Amino acid sequence: MTKTTIEEFLISRQGYLKKSFTEVAKAIWKNSPKHTKPKTNKELEKELKLIKEVQANLRKAKAIETEVVDNQIVDIYKKIIDFKNKPIKRLFFDIETSPNVVFSWRIGNKINLSHDNIISERAIICICYKWEGQEKVHSLEWNKGCDKEMLQKFSKVIDSADEIVGQNSDKFDVKWLRTRCILHNIPISPKFNSIDTLKMARQGFNFNSNKLDYMSKFLGREGKTETSYDLWKDICLKNSKEAMTKMVNYCKNDIMILEQVYNKLKPFCPEKRYKYVLK
Repeated sequence: MTKTTIEEFLISRQGYLKKSFTEVAKAIWKNSPKHTKPKTNKELEKELKLIKEVQANLRKAKAIETEVVDNQIVDIYKKIIDFKNKPIKRLFFDIETSPNVVFSWRIGNKINLSHDNIISERAIICICYKWEGQEKVHSLEWNKGCDKEMLQKFSKVIDSADEIVGQNSDKFDVKWLRTRCILHNIPISPKFNSIDTLKMARQGFNFNSNKLDYMSKFLGREGKTETSYDLWKDICLKNSKEAMTKMVNYCKNDIMILEQVYNKLKPFCPEKRYKYVLK
């Protein structure tokens, strides 16, 4: 009987680690025809001594393995508790977009234009966002009509959020972001824990209007900043810095209104529960 034989037997049948070394010897003799009972007492003592040694070493190894596993479980448990207790990173965001520039023979209410008429594709002019619990509203702008650099920055911001909040964001903002990101080959999360205040309004209330401006005023807050179509034309056609400043301020004000409306609606709406990934 060799040391390897004893190790293989005890590893494959770990229940024998708790039994006496004589029981281990009998089991090996019984299950391994090659290893018959020694003929002399000296040979028997030698085999029993070897079994006792291997059995003791494997017991220690098993104890160390159990301790390591237990420590790993404790570490994972602590991470789960810390993760559950950490505040949710909730991001309020809004985007402002440019129109398509098209080639058209005439104007009117019932004009049918195909994509072949597009001269310049619509893009994202600016993105404003704010983290819940923080006062600062951040802003990003396109670079003379190109939104690639801005999206490279914002895709990392939105991907780091536990939850995102927007007005009509599920239908409009998020899809816009995805469309522009795929154009520029910018990675962005395939799914967000999204809260849309327009859906909250439609599902739980019967406001005369579900527009952000109306809801804000109805709930006793300020409305949206007044603007006109000329602001978009000055930015898109003239690259006006003054117009861009007004656009960013307009968008920033929307963020402040969005958070206020969300906070008013939230206590009256069912709580959304999401599964968060433990990192």
